[in-house]
Amino acid sequence: MTAELGSWHDLYMTVGAAAATLVGLLFVGLSLHIGVVVTHPDVRSLARATLTDFFVVLLVGIAVLQPTADRFQLSDWLIAVAAVSLILLARPLLEGLSGAGRTLGVGTVAARFGVSIVGLAGLIACAALIAADRVTDGLDLLLLVVVLLLVVSVRNTWDLLVTVAAREVLRPGEARTLPIES
Repeated sequence: MTAELGSWHDLYMTVGAAAATLVGLLFVGLSLHIGVVVTHPDVRSLARATLTDFFVVLLVGIAVLQPTADRFQLSDWLIAVAAVSLILLARPLLEGLSGAGRTLGVGTVAARFGVSIVGLAGLIACAALIAADRVTDGLDLLLLVVVLLLVVSVRNTWDLLVTVAAREVLRPGEARTLPIES
């Protein structure tokens, strides 16, 4: 198992670093428009889902890079990450679909959560393959799952930043005083 995982080392170092960096950028981007995030349940829900997906990718990277992992430990880790993430997504999904004063369309929220759920189901399938001693197949599928979660997370981040920025745009006739840089 160590030899098989060793060939994936550089990829998962990169994946983990990218996910951690993107989590930081998500926090910075949303903090610039925190008023919109906290007052719109659908935006807040999509932000939680996006953070969860980035964190799943980071945890997958950590699991694959664990130097002493055997196939059962890795599969247990992947199942645990998927199960906890599915539980964490349940409330934000319900809030995102039922929130009043919607900023994001129901279709957008449902599609983004749907892709996340498919990714987490894929994570469970990876764990099953690895536990069944089909490690190469499991790791190949894991790469697809990680890419899927990164793509949906980056797309969610874009939707979030554009949506919250659009809510901050001045309406005709409104004035806002901007601080003057010295």
